[in-house]
Amino acid sequence: AQVAILQELLHPNFAGADGGWRQGWMEWEARLARHAPLLGSLGDAVRIGIVRARAPDLLRDHLEVSAACYGADYAAFRIVVDSYLRAHDGGLRQQTVPDAPLEVAVITKGKGKGGKSAARGECFHFRDTGSCKW
Repeated sequence: AQVAILQELLHPNFAGADGGWRQGWMEWEARLARHAPLLGSLGDAVRIGIVRARAPDLLRDHLEVSAACYGADYAAFRIVVDSYLRAHDGGLRQQTVPDAPLEVAVITKGKGKGGKSAARGECFHFRDTGSCKW
């Protein structure tokens, strides 16, 4: 029985009861916690490897790029996964305002190449705010 449980935990199916990957991942973590006294705990690097191997493609890509953020620390890894899923699941992404055109006028002051400039450089005038940034 222990071998079968261990095999299930090492090769989980993250299709949750609701069909969602996140739910399956949470159920797997609950099973790990429930069977820890029987099997001992899996190391952080092993748990990270299992989850990464079974992550959806876009999440897996994100995890590869973000590896420096969590290293071999499962608690930090879990935050990265959970943050990604919250940002990309079921309408939790904030609605964005449609892009509005931005007119930028660049004014360069000075005498050109080799000359000494009495001005500060370039002024970027933004139409939407009416401000000039140096």
